[in-house]
Amino acid sequence: MENWIQHFLLKAGATALAGLLVTPVALAQETESTSAHRIDSEVLDLGVTAGVVNIADFNGEWALGVSATFQATENFFLQYNFLQADSSPSAYENNQGRLFEGSDRTFRHYDLLVGYKVFQGELFASEGRARLSSLYAVGGVGETRFGGEENFTTTLGVGYEAALTRDILLRIDYRAHLYDSSLIADEERSVTSNQMSAGLSYLF
Repeated sequence: MENWIQHFLLKAGATALAGLLVTPVALAQETESTSAHRIDSEVLDLGVTAGVVNIADFNGEWALGVSATFQATENFFLQYNFLQADSSPSAYENNQGRLFEGSDRTFRHYDLLVGYKVFQGELFASEGRARLSSLYAVGGVGETRFGGEENFTTTLGVGYEAALTRDILLRIDYRAHLYDSSLIADEERSVTSNQMSAGLSYLF
């Protein structure tokens, strides 16, 4: 009888010990999985951007902006952007004099874009720790205000997104803003203002 009781107690103790060891591992795996895929369950993020915009017929200038991104599906998203930069005198103006002054020298751009995640994967920032990332393309329409003009604008671009934490995203973007302008020439002509920027967004 004693041998049977001892055998039973040993078996019960081993089972309990195994349970204590396995449970933390299972919880850790579940937590890691939840953290890694939390970005998939969030649908809105707000962010700030900083970079350079090459204003057509003028100079490359430091630019600041804000963005709001709505994740419509796993691959598609909608994004609203606002960008602003102050223009310094161009080479033409240095020779001929300034074309305009005051608030007209502030470059402002608004757009609403549709984005598609072409490739989604994981970024291994540190050993054993994966962060979601994606390469995407965007396109849409908006308005560019500069030099007293307000021009309908088509925007095309590509970007890269990586999750730094569960709540913070890093985005690096290239955008081409295409519109018609007559600031330099007598007639309207198609011009392009190129933008390179990096930004941080917070997931809600």
